[in-house]
Amino acid sequence: MKKLLAVLTASVLIAGSLMGCSKAPSSTDSPTPTGNKTSSEPVTLHFMLNSPENTDAYNAMAAEYHKEFPNVTIEMDILQNDYQSVLTTKLNSGNVPDLFMTSAYSDNTTYKDYIYDITKEGFVKSIDPALLSSVSVDGKVTGYPFLVQAHSFIYNKDLFKKAGITTLPKTLEDYKAVCEKLNAIKVQPFSSGFGEWWVMPQTAYPSMSDAYAGDYVKLFSEVQSGTLKFGDLPQVNYALDLLDLIKANSGKKPMESTFDVQVSDMASGKVAMIHQGTWAEGSIRAISADINIGFLPAPRLDGKDVTAVESNLTFRVAKESKNRDEVLKFLNWLSTSDYGTKWVPEVVKQNSPLIGAPAPNTQLAKDTAAAQQSGDTCPWWIFNAPSKMEQPFGEALQAYVAGSTDRDQTKTALTKVFKDAYQQ
Repeated sequence: MKKLLAVLTASVLIAGSLMGCSKAPSSTDSPTPTGNKTSSEPVTLHFMLNSPENTDAYNAMAAEYHKEFPNVTIEMDILQNDYQSVLTTKLNSGNVPDLFMTSAYSDNTTYKDYIYDITKEGFVKSIDPALLSSVSVDGKVTGYPFLVQAHSFIYNKDLFKKAGITTLPKTLEDYKAVCEKLNAIKVQPFSSGFGEWWVMPQTAYPSMSDAYAGDYVKLFSEVQSGTLKFGDLPQVNYALDLLDLIKANSGKKPMESTFDVQVSDMASGKVAMIHQGTWAEGSIRAISADINIGFLPAPRLDGKDVTAVESNLTFRVAKESKNRDEVLKFLNWLSTSDYGTKWVPEVVKQNSPLIGAPAPNTQLAKDTAAAQQSGDTCPWWIFNAPSKMEQPFGEALQAYVAGSTDRDQTKTALTKVFKDAYQQ
């Protein structure tokens, strides 16, 4: 959702200097889409993407595509914190990118007037069918799952060993005991990430995922009808207890910890744990290549511990794009070519949604696969709610950890976030 850094905007133009030899599509490629046929005439495709930690990977992909199809130039706007508002402005002004990224689930309907139905495109058959449910509405596939991501607590195995921690934490009490052992050897347990609003919901909602025994459709139906006030869920108190623990063990300035600070603190060995996702491993290893890290599951009120795993970031094809068929040709290449099928696991270094794609050689990806195998996962269930609630949800939690609101005020604020989201 979607991926996650501080504000960063990058405009990338793959220029004529990258010209190479054209490669004809193989006989196994999907047929050229109907509509405005692709041609050898010069074409500039405009993509709008988030997750700027993948900027190098985006650049590599665009350069490779230009090498194989020299008539096509891909321009990319890559940004994070203001992504949704900038995208909304572009859509409202009619300046719709040829391809843009959103979350899945509720965004399938939020952007329904702008996105092209790709159900009948041949490349859809290359995607794991289990991952298509998050981008499907009434049997129609509305988007292309970009990658499979996971997030939970990343921990430094060597620091745990140094502290004498032989049993990994599963419950909130276990995490408290781990913090005591780390503090005893003068290792800061956490770098909070509380300076980023988007870290707040990611840290909180896995520990709330046992709400309504996982029946999120019923949960949000009752929130929408007013039968349930979201802040009254017992899981909210539990998640706030978790945030309190992180804050108390994140040094003197927990509100100044951003994604970049988390990465630096983890890579340098200053802290033992951060709550982040598979997307963070590359940034951590860019500083400390041989660091010994892994995923710890998040604790829940019901006693089960889980890793949040989902294919949420989604490529959307603009319905009215004059270059729509060139975009579909690009997605076919991404799904069927030798480079395209390896791009996510080998360049982005995360799990791919494509059937038969190789597994990435990264520790967090391996831990994600193990969690999926064991079933100790939760979906990114919060995205079943309206798309405009994520940032206010994060900001309400951010106000709580900053001390601007107390617990009761925070629960009231969370209730209002969802009420407002459903009224818009």
